[in-house]
Amino acid sequence: MILTNVMAASIDGRIGNQSIEGDMARQEGGLSSDADQSHLRQEISQADAIIVGASSIRANGECLHHPGRQGLPPTWYIFTTSPMPESYQFWQQHDIKRVLLSPKKIPIHDPEVELRMIKGDPAQFAYQQAKADGCQRTLLFGGGVINRWFYNEKLVDELVLTLAPKIVGQEGTPFLVEPQLHDGVTLRLLTSQVIENFVFLRYAVQK
Repeated sequence: MILTNVMAASIDGRIGNQSIEGDMARQEGGLSSDADQSHLRQEISQADAIIVGASSIRANGECLHHPGRQGLPPTWYIFTTSPMPESYQFWQQHDIKRVLLSPKKIPIHDPEVELRMIKGDPAQFAYQQAKADGCQRTLLFGGGVINRWFYNEKLVDELVLTLAPKIVGQEGTPFLVEPQLHDGVTLRLLTSQVIENFVFLRYAVQK
């Protein structure tokens, strides 16, 4: 299975202007653009699965709906430690396979949503779950703490990074990878492109 970390970050490595921020707010705040959203959807169109933290779902209220590699939406594997409100549109997205990964039991408001109890290392657990489900291309959407888990376990194969023309410079805003990694990660640049001051980079992770 190929695991690709897909992120957008400021020049100073921040992935948000505040701790929890939806896609629209990120675009309005200068950390995303129409071209970035187009690149994101292109990555989704080639994926079988998406791994993400619950904060992204909380910020938007739902999973981003876009067809994946097989023409159907990718499976979403979502890390969470607390219940998600029943009012979220997330619970009505019946055409998306949704899997909650949690160390404890939490309420489920749609019988089509699976709850899988995390055993052992969370990154290894999620990776093996996606692999066992037959996923060949999986996207990792973060955030920074979850990215750290996967880099520490050396599970990430590629980093697709949108570099936004902005310095956030605010204390408490989230990083692309939250400290601390066991070891630094070395990358090899595969492609680069500039669109309207945003730089689109694809790296291979050296393992």
